Amino acid sequence: MLHQIEEYRYNQDQKRQLIASKTEELKSFEQARSRWLGDVTERRVGAAERRQEVEYLSTQRESLEDHMKELDEVINERSEGANSYQVRIADLRETNASSEEKLEPLQAEVHKKHEDLEEVKKQREETSVDLEETTKLSSVKRDALDELRSVKGQLDIELAEKRMRHQNTIERVCSDYRISREQMLAEEEPEWDGGKTPDLESIETTVAEHRATLESIGPVNLVAIEEHDELQERYEFLTAQQEDLVKAKQQLMEMIRRINKTTTELFTDTFNKVNENFQVLFKKLFGGGSAKLVLVDEEDILESGIEIIARPPGKKLQTVSLLSGGERTMTAVALLFSLYQVKASPFCVLDELDAALDDANIGRFVEMLKGFLHGSQFIVITHNRQTIGASDILYGVTMEQQGVSKIVSVKFADHEKQKVAEASEAETSAPA
Repeated sequence: MLHQIEEYRYNQDQKRQLIASKTEELKSFEQARSRWLGDVTERRVGAAERRQEVEYLSTQRESLEDHMKELDEVINERSEGANSYQVRIADLRETNASSEEKLEPLQAEVHKKHEDLEEVKKQREETSVDLEETTKLSSVKRDALDELRSVKGQLDIELAEKRMRHQNTIERVCSDYRISREQMLAEEEPEWDGGKTPDLESIETTVAEHRATLESIGPVNLVAIEEHDELQERYEFLTAQQEDLVKAKQQLMEMIRRINKTTTELFTDTFNKVNENFQVLFKKLFGGGSAKLVLVDEEDILESGIEIIARPPGKKLQTVSLLSGGERTMTAVALLFSLYQVKASPFCVLDELDAALDDANIGRFVEMLKGFLHGSQFIVITHNRQTIGASDILYGVTMEQQGVSKIVSVKFADHEKQKVAEASEAETSAPA
């Protein structure tokens, strides 16, 4: 029995020494955290690993408490500490309730902003639909106009052929009967011999003689007048169709003019807003300097190109193509977020946007990115420690075992709260 008691006491001392050593390791980690401020991300990940080790040791300790009755006093002290935690939890709940009361008006304002945004999106979609319908109608009208022009061209050719055939017929009659067109039209009632109209038999005999003469002369195109009338009617119909097409063309040109005017106004307004935002963000990112967007052809805004003029601090005014890689990246970031200010979105994904930036520029980039967090959520793919350290949640992939990948996530906000709670606990238990 005494041997077992000694063994239990020896095990208890070993566990206490192990707990003490682990406590010393935790303290050393905390001291290293205060010294290694430049390596914030690795510190947080290391703290998470140490927390898992402490949880593992706590689990082992709970399994041994059934065999060590001598630790009851320590358990009682921990119970008293738990009561103090309950008091602190109640205080934190009251603080959380007051924060939620302040959050309600902000949520209402955000809801209103979302409604305004949906209304603007709806108006834009309606405008886009109208523009698309107008474009389709213009295309249909243009195709119809081309088809009618083709038909008109064919009919003009047919009309010219008919006119030529009609003219050839008149010329042939004039040549065969030795009479002009004007003479045919001005011909009066014939005068009969003796001033007396002959009887029917004489007229029939004369008609038969003239018919025989005409037959001997050859056939005459008797449908030329009817063909001329048909062509004349067809020409009048095509003329009316041409007038309708001209009116339709004028309407289309007026509609195109209105569309170009509206598009120019919208583009000019957006361009001015982006230009103003670009100048402000460029100065903020570079800590000075100046930049602006310039239209290449101000006379034709819709077909004009846009040139980026930038002057970092200490340099001359020059185009963006003459800047260094980091300066061009910072200028591109300023332009990207200038566009983002004009029309923001709920989510934004940035894929290694900070790859070409140094530490000083990374700090400015992160500070500017934090300024947009009130209206958008950003998913940043990066390898930079400073950018990772500024995030709220970290997702990564590790391979603890060969060939087995594992997703690791760290919520930095919860970790900081836990560190504050542990520090407060240490202050509370220090006098005891």
